[in-house]
Amino acid sequence: MTPVRLLTLPAAALAAGAVAATKAFPEEACGLLEGAVRPGEVAAVALHLAANVATDRRARFDVDPRTLLRLHRETRERGTALVGVWHSHPNGVAVPSATDFAEAHDPSLVWLLTPVTAAGTGAARAYSVGGNGFVEIGLEVT
Repeated sequence: MTPVRLLTLPAAALAAGAVAATKAFPEEACGLLEGAVRPGEVAAVALHLAANVATDRRARFDVDPRTLLRLHRETRERGTALVGVWHSHPNGVAVPSATDFAEAHDPSLVWLLTPVTAAGTGAARAYSVGGNGFVEIGLEVT
């Protein structure tokens, strides 16, 4: 498998994530990326926001399992796939936490993080999952 070096994402999807992160603050917002995997690249076509059903939404996220199941079915029907996870980091930076790594069960998924404070969102960053942690990858907004 070719290592992923780049995540491409429509500007509208990134903007939707920023709005969701701001609305959810001080809790974490979350969602899933839909698209396709190409050699060295994940090409996302959409960000699907999901309810955060975690018990402590200020410190972690859990994507609503009903949304996950629905998106698996819908992406199969469209000929796309779930290719990544998105969530916000309230009062933080766009760097994966130890909790993120512990929850990163599928190394084929990329992770997109948006930092958010009471003042708004910062620059999102993308990561792939390696055996020893996360590796930052390029993020190209289209």
